[in-house]
Amino acid sequence: SLFDTLYIVVAVNGAKTPFFSLEERIQLLTEIAQEHQLANVIVAKADGLLVAFARNHGCRVLVRSIRNSHDLMYEQSMASMNRRLDPEIDTIFLPARQELADVSSSAVRELIALGRLPDGIVPQNVRKAIENRRGLLT
Repeated sequence: SLFDTLYIVVAVNGAKTPFFSLEERIQLLTEIAQEHQLANVIVAKADGLLVAFARNHGCRVLVRSIRNSHDLMYEQSMASMNRRLDPEIDTIFLPARQELADVSSSAVRELIALGRLPDGIVPQNVRKAIENRRGLLT
């Protein structure tokens, strides 16, 4: 509700090994946006720098979520670098909802490996996709 259009940008991060492919992540996020009737949300992929994506799509603000102090330190560093790359694009931080503050992709992958993923950790369509890939979770 803060923006006329909100891009959820899915990018490749060479430092991470995602559970789902880029295309699968885009599909899952698109389903979530449609389910919640978020007509102003566009799910897209970025092949390079996030600020280049923002510039090419007329975005003036990057929105980043902060779960804890570790996220804040990392995101401040990223925001500073993005400002160097394009001083006309700002970054704002929004705190994660308290009930999601402990959720990370690493934690989710570990729970999946252990065969246990409590309800509410991931959206229902993501849970179904995990179950389809790994078998039934408890």
